[in-house]
Amino acid sequence: MYKCFRLKKFVGLALICSVIVFSFIGLAVSGFRYVAVVNVEQAEETNNEVQQTVKKKEEIFIPVIMYHSLLKDTSRQGDYVLDPDVFIADMEYLKQNGYTTIFTSDILNFIDNDTQLPDKPVLVTFDDGYYNVMYYAYPYLKENNMKAVMSVVGNYTGKAADEDEHNPQYSNLTWDEITELAESGVFEIGNHTYDMHSLDGRKGSKKLSSESYEDYRKVLFDDVGSLQGLLQDKVGITPDVFAYPFGFISDDSVSILSDIGFKVLFTCYEKPNYITNDNEYPLVLNRYNRPCGISTEKFMEKVLDNS
Repeated sequence: MYKCFRLKKFVGLALICSVIVFSFIGLAVSGFRYVAVVNVEQAEETNNEVQQTVKKKEEIFIPVIMYHSLLKDTSRQGDYVLDPDVFIADMEYLKQNGYTTIFTSDILNFIDNDTQLPDKPVLVTFDDGYYNVMYYAYPYLKENNMKAVMSVVGNYTGKAADEDEHNPQYSNLTWDEITELAESGVFEIGNHTYDMHSLDGRKGSKKLSSESYEDYRKVLFDDVGSLQGLLQDKVGITPDVFAYPFGFISDDSVSILSDIGFKVLFTCYEKPNYITNDNEYPLVLNRYNRPCGISTEKFMEKVLDNS
């Protein structure tokens, strides 16, 4: 009896211990499952944050081409004067290779509002405001639903308005013509200074070595701001774009032009541009000048190289 009782007692204790052990295992497994679920959820949240960061920081390559004057007279063609047929060949090349012309406002919408840009965006720009651009390029661009940016010189436009004869060989755009281009949906208008497109005394809008910051600030506000005012009064627009005359830049000019209201500054540095949708203003964009004497294929190979 004593042995039987001890055996029963031992069996009972064994059963109790088994229950305790298995309960502990169950709790451990349950706890592990809970921790695993939490870790999976945390991993998913982290992954989403990483994806959002990658999306936010994604760089977009935007080549910018700089044109000036378009003339058929071969004797006048050079670094800043191009045959209109070559310009059209350039545009055809862009279309055939899947590029889409955009405005700078499209870039601003991408940065400010996450608006989608086309797969292969490109900016086509014209400096100085020559009438021959309207005469030769505008009809082609309009027919092919393409866009371009025209940065005008206020003093040139003022003189053009007084000319009796309007000729693509030498004339500049009038205020009425700038208005037509601005309202066409084909051209976006930029500021190229009122009367600083010169190398006499000052190199374009560059700060003089003897000039104080305050004096330089006043010079830019007076000149560039006056053209902004004229464009508001005569065309009904306030450009976000400023193009440096001859590409001469002073470090102080960036903050001053930003205070005037510009969000995009065009340089003449021949370098690629990469933007993200968290870029800060002003956005400084480099441009490739389009000279004559080089084939469309060779020129575009340089401009469109984002390596």
